[in-house]
Amino acid sequence: MRNTARRPLAAAGLIATSGLLLVGCTPLAGSTDASDVPLDLAPPVAGEIAPGALDGINLVYAGNGGVIQEGQTSAIWDPFAEESGATVQQDSYELTKLKAMVDSDNVSWNMVNSSILENERYCGELFEKIDPAKVDLSNAPEGTVAGECTVPNIFMGYVVAYNTDVYGDNGPKSATDFFDTAKFPGKRGVPLTPWMEAPAIEFAMLADGADFDNLTVDDFHGATDLYDSLGENLVPWTSGAQSQQQLESGEVDMSLVWSGRGFGAANAGAPIAGMWEEWVVNIDGIAIPKGTPNLDASYAAVNYLLGADQQAAASEATSYAPVNVNAVPDVPELTSEWLVSNHLESGHNLKIDYWVDNWDELADAWTTWVAGG
Repeated sequence: MRNTARRPLAAAGLIATSGLLLVGCTPLAGSTDASDVPLDLAPPVAGEIAPGALDGINLVYAGNGGVIQEGQTSAIWDPFAEESGATVQQDSYELTKLKAMVDSDNVSWNMVNSSILENERYCGELFEKIDPAKVDLSNAPEGTVAGECTVPNIFMGYVVAYNTDVYGDNGPKSATDFFDTAKFPGKRGVPLTPWMEAPAIEFAMLADGADFDNLTVDDFHGATDLYDSLGENLVPWTSGAQSQQQLESGEVDMSLVWSGRGFGAANAGAPIAGMWEEWVVNIDGIAIPKGTPNLDASYAAVNYLLGADQQAAASEATSYAPVNVNAVPDVPELTSEWLVSNHLESGHNLKIDYWVDNWDELADAWTTWVAGG
């Protein structure tokens, strides 16, 4: 019987998140609404913006705070503001707040960061469909461009992190190995969060031999049954910080974790390695709210974010993988090992349509399962 005890929810981060001092969203004095400024922007090239092209325009980016937003501000948004002439302010993203903005036809955000599943669930309703003529996605890593309303932004993965003191050079090599407690004895960390962990379910589907071209709701239940088969070896985690602490303390011998948390444990000196032979790609995407002001300027900002130099700088600042295949971040060897962009050939891409089409039923099933029902 699995332990369903919970700890308070903590924000996800690479090693640890910190609060981000956010600037208010009221346009600065003298700023200009783009609806008053005709923009004649050149065909997009990722990372490029004509000097002064957005002089006087105010843009607001709503992110998730912590290390990622702080790092992207210094690596991307500050240089973009300097080059383009725009002012870029920071805010904190909440879906309910966005819904209220769109419903009242009073949208003040220009770009937001959210999960790819959230962006696609509300595609065309809360988010603009991305115009491919205004964003250069030609250098995005394979599998990171998915859906109609999402541009890849935060590139990570769900990876099995395992204790090398326990397994030595004979660690797990597949999703099937994660569930094989006879061949690989030991405790398993498993995400049992209040929100649905679609990548964790697809990881179990890999082990269960699911037909990913013909997924059904039964495949979801097969995945949760496989986790239940771990019995007393299943140790739940409900936040990124908790999953990392379990690895560092030795409470678990292997765990399915956000790649940043596996890196965090290894970087803290724990004997932790990643299983890269089979892992699940996970993307947070930048999206443009439906009815945003400054639409063309918003596209220009998103396009700038995708540049190789910008992505390399952001990766160096956050230790997350770049979303441009030409980006070459200058990072330590251990960081490079945990950048998911260096393991693309073995990554499994989520079946976005499956989750969007069945979201309500699957979300209810997840909640019931996590509660022990």
